[in-house]
Formats: sequence, C-alpha cells, structure tokens
Amino acid sequence: MAKEFQRRLLGALREKGSMSTQEIYSFFCDMNPKTVSWHLHNCLGEGLVVRTSHGSYSLSQSIPEVEERLSHIPMKSCLLYDFMDKSGFDFYMTGLDCMNGLGLEVASGYPVLFCCRTHDVKDVQMEVMRHLDLALTESDISMLTDENLKRRIQYVILGSNDFTLQKGGFAFIEKAFVDLYYAATRLEYPIPVGELPRILGLFDSNPYRFKRATKDRHVSQELDFLLNYNKDFIKAFATVL
Repeated sequence: MAKEFQRRLLGALREKGSMSTQEIYSFFCDMNPKTVSWHLHNCLGEGLVVRTSHGSYSLSQSIPEVEERLSHIPMKSCLLYDFMDKSGFDFYMTGLDCMNGLGLEVASGYPVLFCCRTHDVKDVQMEVMRHLDLALTESDISMLTDENLKRRIQYVILGSNDFTLQKGGFAFIEKAFVDLYYAATRLEYPIPVGELPRILGLFDSNPYRFKRATKDRHVSQELDFLLNYNKDFIKAFATVL
C-alpha cells in the first residue's frame, strides 16, 4: 500500500509540479483521508516530498532522475547499471556513484559499489564476473590478502533487505554514505576513512533515512550518533584516542 501510494503521488507531482493538500485528498478519493494523511506524512519524513508553502507539496529536488545520475558517473558504473537493469535482479547503485555531481566529483578509479537482495548476492557475483569483471562480496575477505587480486577488484557487492532506500536504482545519499563507510571500514575500499566525515558534511542528511540505512547495514550503534553529534565533543574525544 505504501509503495503504491508513493508511486501514484510522485507520478502526479512530476506531472503537475505541485499539489495542494485538498488536491492530494481528491487524487486519492478511493482512500480514507486519514490514511492519505499518514502516507503523505511518511513521504515528507523520507524526503521524497517537500512542503513548498502552507498546504502545498512538490517533489524533492535533491533526488535527480536516472538520466542525470548516469551522466555523472564513470563508464564502468554505467556498464554495471545497464547490465544489472537487464539482468532481472533487484539492485541499486550506492557509495560514491550516488554522490557524483551532487556536491562531489569522483574519479573513475574506484571500484563500483552496489547492492542487491541479500539472497541474490552470490548469483549476482557469478553473473558480474562472467560478463564484466572481478567482483568482491562481504564473504570474500580472503581475496583482500592477495595484493594482485585486490588490485583487480572492479565491483563490490553488498546485500540489502531495504529497497525503500533507493530510487531508480540509485541509493539515497544517506544509504550511499553508510554503505561507503561500511566498505571502507570492513572491506578495505580504497578511500581514506578520514575522508568520510568531510564527505558526510557535504550533504544534509534526512534522519529517518539515515537510521534506516544504518539498520540495513547493521551499523546503527556505530553511526546513529552522527545525527546529533556535538563537534567540540568529537574533536576532544579524538585527541584521547
């Protein structure tokens, strides 16, 4: 029900530009007004919709369309997106590819980070390696001990059980950051861990999506404090470590 509401509402807002509260109620005349209000509140909380003025709503401009996304990412990432889009597997791009062009410009030398359904990880890995190049999963840590093999890794596959954290095959910024953090701290993804706070500071995070992202990646205890951290405390704490 929630996904269908989102699909219909986002389609209507894309066509009309903006809608008043009354227009949204009329558009969903087949639903109880309280149910419409509840779903609309959730869409606001997830950052899919913004309130432009009192009683008026439009699409969030922070979520670009797929064509714009693809124009900013390296060819290697575009090839992966096209391959997965045709593969029949559910997936979404994550990490740096979801930040490219949105306040961050990323070179093409990084492995492509993407998610698929947790139960599909090994099947997806097999297909990617058969048709594209070497792919690492969370269960292949032993590959990282071989420097020659490690340098050849072009794709990193993470399992995910929450596909509400993406749109059009691209993770929301909050999920992209959490996955990048996980890859850098667990899978030796080639980005300095010290760069992660600077990257996070480039974006305004939606608390609802950030918490869902940390839950999906099982790093809630590590990262949820970032939503309300005190900069002076963190700096002081860092000097003790």
